[in-house]
Amino acid sequence: MKLQSVQVLRGLAALIVVLYHIRSLESLGIEANGLTEHGIVSGIFSNGYAGVDLFFVISGFIMVYVTNDLKTGVKSSTDFLFARITRIYPVWWLFAGMMTVYMVWMHGLSGHGQGWQAISRSEPLIPYLLKSFALLPQGEHPILGVGWTLVHEVYFYFVFAILLLLPRRWLPALLLIWGGWVIAGSLMGLSGPLAVDLPALFFYPMTMEFILGAAVGLIVMSGLHWRAGAVTLLATLWLMAALCYQGLETAHTLQWGRVMWFGLPSAALIYGLAMLDLQQRLAWLVPAATGTLACTVIYQLYGLDDKSADAIRLSATILAISVGAITMMVTIWLGWLAGQSMPERMLALKGPLNKVLAACVRLGDWSFSLYLCHMLVLSLLRRIFDHLGRIDALAPVFRLGVPGPLDNIAFVVIGVSLSIVASALAYRFYEKPCLIIFGRLRKKMFGRDKRELAEPATA
Repeated sequence: MKLQSVQVLRGLAALIVVLYHIRSLESLGIEANGLTEHGIVSGIFSNGYAGVDLFFVISGFIMVYVTNDLKTGVKSSTDFLFARITRIYPVWWLFAGMMTVYMVWMHGLSGHGQGWQAISRSEPLIPYLLKSFALLPQGEHPILGVGWTLVHEVYFYFVFAILLLLPRRWLPALLLIWGGWVIAGSLMGLSGPLAVDLPALFFYPMTMEFILGAAVGLIVMSGLHWRAGAVTLLATLWLMAALCYQGLETAHTLQWGRVMWFGLPSAALIYGLAMLDLQQRLAWLVPAATGTLACTVIYQLYGLDDKSADAIRLSATILAISVGAITMMVTIWLGWLAGQSMPERMLALKGPLNKVLAACVRLGDWSFSLYLCHMLVLSLLRRIFDHLGRIDALAPVFRLGVPGPLDNIAFVVIGVSLSIVASALAYRFYEKPCLIIFGRLRKKMFGRDKRELAEPATA
């Protein structure tokens, strides 16, 4: 059974990352124009990198969920690994290849100069590209920067494939051992903010988010049901509070800090949503959505970013979360009241709400392509804005940083829209055909399984 709620969460996680990078590029564009205006994207999106933490927890959950009915052994392990590898690499090679072509076109094959140095630093070009395409750890991010997360995903898949060789009943203990291994390595100073080599990859703190997700998967599949609706709403507020209050990124934030800030509430949220989905009680998504929207708007109105003072961020967070919680309760009350007094109108809302849900699920289907393509789209868009912004007549719309909100709104709206359209096209004409081709090949090699192991990849 495909969990719609988790698919929605996957799409929202990708969208948060897109807005985080829009914020960064918007700020760079304003600085390049010698202006000091604050970008329109701020608030919780200053911590939009938390979408990656959410992805990692989802990934751990999905690995347990899709393998729940598999018999452990060499065949299942190999089948799983084949499904995951063929899910990740073809799409990654497409967008990493596009980025490589762009870099060669703009900066040549030397591997030197300001353009290449901004990406590969001092890494020799050919080894750098080979490691990038193979998703191996190295001293810098891959050629397409967002691919650093896929280095960890591939590692997760290999470890989980090994775990599938062992009896399923051992999995809880094995996850505890894996988590203890990560903590011990971190205490010994073997981890860092970037997986530059295999030891740093093995002991990377964010691995705990994958383990948390796997633990949630075990709990859900055990049938333990405990107030899924309340857990979902509380976890939503918890995650929103973390997105609001977390300030400047530090070495700690980029390691264990983000596990605590974002990994834990993400795990609680996935538990709640998965249980609601299995119980067919997705109506709880409505108060969760209205509360999230209210919280986002209130915090955004403060105009804060990660550099704002802690005291100001704290007061804004308290107000935003309070308004979000009240909005959730009002939504629930209005839903109950309308259900009692005019049930036919409530039933009439089911159609439109299902259409919204279907659109969000579709965004989740596109999320892997969206995550990989958006930086290419946004970088190209910024170059277009830079070019058109030099024309005085077009400056109010295209010169980032000029007085007025038109330029900021245009950059955000066009950036999000083009990124989603590009991801939809990539999914329709490349990613989905790859899924079909490799799915048929896998069935020939391993036979038909009850569960589809090639669930949409996470970032």
